[in-house]
Amino acid sequence: MKASFKRFRFAPSVIVDALALYFEASCSLRQIQRFLQNHRSVSVSHVSIYRWIRHFAPFFKTVSNFLLQRANLQSDEWHIDETYIKVKGQRHSVWVLLDSEIRVVIAFHLSSVRDSNTALALLKQSHSITDATPFTIITDGLDAYNMPVAFAYPKAKHYIYNSFTDDCSNNVLESFNKTFKAWYKTKKGFHCFDSALDMISNFMFYYNFIHSHSSLSKQSPACVAGITYSQEQAKHWFLF
Repeated sequence: MKASFKRFRFAPSVIVDALALYFEASCSLRQIQRFLQNHRSVSVSHVSIYRWIRHFAPFFKTVSNFLLQRANLQSDEWHIDETYIKVKGQRHSVWVLLDSEIRVVIAFHLSSVRDSNTALALLKQSHSITDATPFTIITDGLDAYNMPVAFAYPKAKHYIYNSFTDDCSNNVLESFNKTFKAWYKTKKGFHCFDSALDMISNFMFYYNFIHSHSSLSKQSPACVAGITYSQEQAKHWFLF
């Protein structure tokens, strides 16, 4: 797996700078446009930058799935929660399944509805990533979780927390949601469902494999999960 820069009229280093600013610095497309003009003397439209980011979404998703399948995701606790975004002005939910010990986002699902089918779709994605089964799956009191958790992970205990002061609350995922929202805030919503899916998929790649977490001694979740790769692979996969 190697990213292709064919048909791009700008140097790969310029595109990589734009990708880093979009995810690491949570810059808007127009902020990236101004940065490239002022610091790299590159004149490019914010629309082109947007196309760069979407272009690499399938590549990042392929790399992410390949690496997560090699991760140690056998954990005591997994957490599920939803956070909200807007797509074409309409409210949608981003459902997230996260390992509480290593902070890896195992799977996510974007949907305009909050029902059992959506929760089940999220858990089916997790089965395509890992054979691991947690001891406990923690959720809030949404009824839509009950059947999917019991069906997808019958050996796991389903714990429903009552408040944020609960010993088994979803505070770990609330911390993730704050990071996600800080990034999403600069996007001001998404124009279409496919665009939202691509951009969020890219963010999850960044969060799992690049972002350093203070709670993980400044390591990425992927590193804590035992995922390793060569320097050459890191270069090809933008893992630097």
